[in-house]
Amino acid sequence: MSDPNRREIIRALALSLTAAGAAMDAEAAQHVHQAAASEKAAKGSYKVKEFQPHEYKTIARLAELIVPADSVSGSAVDAGAPEFIDTLASQNPKIAEIFHGGLAWLDAEMRQRHGKAFTACPEAQQTGMLDVLVEADKAERERKGEELVYQRSADYRQFSNYTVKRPSPLGAGVVFFDWVRKMSVDAFYTSPIGIKDLDYRGNRGWSKYEVPKEAIDWAMSRSPFKA
Repeated sequence: MSDPNRREIIRALALSLTAAGAAMDAEAAQHVHQAAASEKAAKGSYKVKEFQPHEYKTIARLAELIVPADSVSGSAVDAGAPEFIDTLASQNPKIAEIFHGGLAWLDAEMRQRHGKAFTACPEAQQTGMLDVLVEADKAERERKGEELVYQRSADYRQFSNYTVKRPSPLGAGVVFFDWVRKMSVDAFYTSPIGIKDLDYRGNRGWSKYEVPKEAIDWAMSRSPFKA
């Protein structure tokens, strides 16, 4: 594929990510990985396009914590998540804004809690901060669910500006972490490493397909005709 065509695909993918209800296009995502790999092969390294060195280092650390290496495969960093995120952010100002603002928020919060930027803190403090954001995300989802029930009540529609619970002060961090988590996971599972990790065997012909015995046993356990 020519570079202009690939750039068009990457830009379209980047723009689609901030569209309402848009999902990651796995085939287009692989073009992002291929573009980064081609750049590394041609120039010896990937040139960061959107982020400052400290921002890029933080993205890499977050990706490593979100999808760490294990005995089966490498981490999200090994899969190219930082390059993936940087490439897409360089093609979509909204994604860039989310990450620039989120990274600044994360460092400010870590300095307030621990006196250092995120990457300068020990792993226990880094994972502790991410655990706080996960819990805040759960609480925020519960709050919105209760608020929706409240707003649907015929008796209280005129009070639609009121909320059941106060929004979390960690709201900005929750939004950012949701984005970096999703994009790191998407980057991993659309990369060669991630596809291998899934044991993906698409685009192959099969002369015979057998349903796994475990699936049959599970289905039969729910059947009204079981023995």
